[in-house]
Amino acid sequence: MGDRPNIVFVVMDTVRADQLDVYGGSVKTSAIKGMAKKGLVYNQAIAPGTYTVPSHISMFLGKRARDVGTIMTNQFKYSEKFTDPLRKKNVFIKRGEMTLARKLSYLGYSTALFSNNPFLSETTGLAEGFSHVEDLWFKNNIESSKKKVKFVLNLIQNDITRRHLIDLAYSISFMLPRSVVDSMYINLRKKLDRHFSVDSKFYNMDKGAEVTNAMVDSYLEGQNPNNQFIFLNYMEAHEGYPTNLITDEYVEQDKWLYLSKIESAEKVDYIRRAYGLRIKYLDKKIKGLLDILRKRGILENAVVILTSDHGQAFMEHEDMYHNMFPYSEVSRVPLIIGRYVSGKQVGTAETVDAPVSLQSLHRAIVEIGYGRYDMPDGNLESKYVFSDHLGIVEVWDTYLLKLLKNKSEYARRIYATKRHFSNFASAVYYKDFKLIHYHSGDLKDQLFDLENDPEERENVIDSNRELAHSLVRVA
Repeated sequence: MGDRPNIVFVVMDTVRADQLDVYGGSVKTSAIKGMAKKGLVYNQAIAPGTYTVPSHISMFLGKRARDVGTIMTNQFKYSEKFTDPLRKKNVFIKRGEMTLARKLSYLGYSTALFSNNPFLSETTGLAEGFSHVEDLWFKNNIESSKKKVKFVLNLIQNDITRRHLIDLAYSISFMLPRSVVDSMYINLRKKLDRHFSVDSKFYNMDKGAEVTNAMVDSYLEGQNPNNQFIFLNYMEAHEGYPTNLITDEYVEQDKWLYLSKIESAEKVDYIRRAYGLRIKYLDKKIKGLLDILRKRGILENAVVILTSDHGQAFMEHEDMYHNMFPYSEVSRVPLIIGRYVSGKQVGTAETVDAPVSLQSLHRAIVEIGYGRYDMPDGNLESKYVFSDHLGIVEVWDTYLLKLLKNKSEYARRIYATKRHFSNFASAVYYKDFKLIHYHSGDLKDQLFDLENDPEERENVIDSNRELAHSLVRVA
């Protein structure tokens, strides 16, 4: 079984397909486009979920996101349980589960995960089955952080202490006029956003890719260059963004200010353009990764899969960033697969236009591991393709918002907006149609004819009731 290819699985976190020049977008790439020229390109690859956890779980377990019980709890409703900056409370994949990495390890592959994503770690269970794990986020933000940072994080994590502090602040608000409370709340929120922007290095172009590549290089030194499964998650395209490279004006990056119409949507264009700069930078790091893999002998016989776990919205459907309803800007992602022999990519460009789910990659990769194929056969399609929105995860301020919503108009608007987006929704792709079905709340379902309306602007559900009803039944 030594002739089986190495498998390199690269997730460019938060990259939407339509931004890349490969898919007709404005962001010029070299490594990504170069790989597409001889690769297998999927034009309608669909993320299983609207944020990191459900999409990765779906790929790692080969299940639809909505069918995984550990991520089905409404986090907004049970916010106290899910306020977890250290990612210690929530384990999404249980120990011993038959993950993609574990299956490949049983088939004789060495398995390694490299991640600068806080959700993709051993503490959350998403590293389950990997024999080698480089959890860069924890090393950079927890293990090597200052004592003050650790104190603050533990203070936030302590439910009782946090609740007492909020209760105290709320009691003080009764002594102040409503206008003063409103001003204090929004000013504090904006100050926190600015402080977090600096502390989290929003304005740095690199968000861990350079270190990730160095760790991959170090790991592969001395390793057998055969039967390797290497999984990487790059965070460069994730918010926040280096808007300082676009404008001298300060740009707020708290999405709830835009979604609640507190901050003007005109500034969003600066954020979108800075997002493009990050993708261009990431493209260079992907080239660097391929050079490392070539140097270490991995590309002598390898399949390289390049994709994303979800896209990113910039107010196209009144949505901002991700973990939003599954419109195309959030659910449609790049998927490019390249075959490498003797260090060079082989084959000719091939495209697949039918919708495919990243969930199908699980089966395709296992087939390669068995030695049945040396490349996904291009047929990852199924009758229905799903993308599930399982509510929001930004719930750290829910208790405060519940208290302040009757004292502050800004708090009320943000609270109402978070409630709105906490509704569960599923996108169902069937042939040229896409249904967005809302599982709760007063939101109305939407049906789009993707062939004639790829930007999903016109709801045609009234003229296609029978089709819509059939898709609701499988949603």
